[in-house]
Amino acid sequence: MIKFSQKITVLLFVFCASFANLKAQEKNTKLTNDLSTLIDKSNSFKDYKVIDKNALTSFQASFNSYIKQEQSIQTNLENEIKADEKIIQALGKEVKSLKTINETLTNDKANIDFLGFSVSKANYSVIMWALFLGTLAIAVLLFLSFKKANRTTKESKALLADLEEEYQTYRGVCVEREQNLRRQLFDEVKKIKDLKNVS
Repeated sequence: MIKFSQKITVLLFVFCASFANLKAQEKNTKLTNDLSTLIDKSNSFKDYKVIDKNALTSFQASFNSYIKQEQSIQTNLENEIKADEKIIQALGKEVKSLKTINETLTNDKANIDFLGFSVSKANYSVIMWALFLGTLAIAVLLFLSFKKANRTTKESKALLADLEEEYQTYRGVCVEREQNLRRQLFDEVKKIKDLKNVS
């Protein structure tokens, strides 16, 4: 948008300068024609040209008018140049301002606020991947730890079941042995009593 308005300003300036140059050439041609007419209409006298005073006054007035117009055109062109310079300076300031805004927007777009800090998108991506992979690693470690603990628990339960079964078996054997021992003891006591009674 700014480049377009600068182009329009430059084209307008060139057009005005060309138009003023054409007008100056037209006036210059008129002045040249008036001078040629003045010389042509003058009379010759002993290698001198005698010019009609009224024609010379008319030419002088035309020449003075031409000079005033040229001075007016020059003043107008100088004023236009000053105005164009002010416009160019204003446009330059606007361009600088827009560049600053563009840089700010680019930086804002390139950065992301993360936990109250401004972080570049690349760093943000690295942080997010690190957090994701760290969480995934912790989850895998917890899963493996759980699996190991679960296997250990199952093995402990199986071992406990085997021990209980072995204990029950041992207990049954012990009870049976105790019963056998009691029977034997009872039999021995009975034999002893029988022996005492016989004697």
